[in-house]
Amino acid sequence: MSNWERLEKVIQYLGFNVNSFAKEIGLNRAERLYQIKRGNYAISKNLAGTIASHFPDINEAWLITGEGNMLKDGDSYCKIPLFNISLDDFKTDLSLMTPAHELEIPILSGSDFAIVNEGEAMSPEIEHASIVFVKEVDKSAVIYGDIYLIISEHINLIRFVRGFDEVKWKLVAKNSVDYDDIFIDQRAVKAVYKVKGVLSMVTM
Repeated sequence: MSNWERLEKVIQYLGFNVNSFAKEIGLNRAERLYQIKRGNYAISKNLAGTIASHFPDINEAWLITGEGNMLKDGDSYCKIPLFNISLDDFKTDLSLMTPAHELEIPILSGSDFAIVNEGEAMSPEIEHASIVFVKEVDKSAVIYGDIYLIISEHINLIRFVRGFDEVKWKLVAKNSVDYDDIFIDQRAVKAVYKVKGVLSMVTM
């Protein structure tokens, strides 16, 4: 497995694209990662250390050498807690909530948790009663046009995030006929979770 293949595997496992991953680990731009993709550079010890410090489950030695497993605990997959609660009752401290189930889905194992979607705002992209898998990201790592779970001081919801001005986001529903755009001050946002995947109840 090449340097880029290892890096790409980590990025996909964590639910990012190249640009959002670069932002998440503190790089001003993704050019350094694209140089690895082009084969111009290997994964340096410094870069591997930065990634491992942001994501402690990732095996730093594997990133550099390719030996061993990507995850420190081997190839075992983490169980994903499923919270079957209303978003209105959601708490940013997950330890204050009791999971209804724990799911084991390898392709989504980088998710922090899953939650049952309520309503039709994101339909047909995310249907009512679908299970939504999310991973927490920093506000600065938000990529406009992607779907996020936004937890704020006044409202919690799943929407497309778009830029509006330097301090506000525009939150857009897929079902724009029945749901208006919402403008939110980023300073009121307590947590942001990128939607990594959706599981329809019909397919279970």
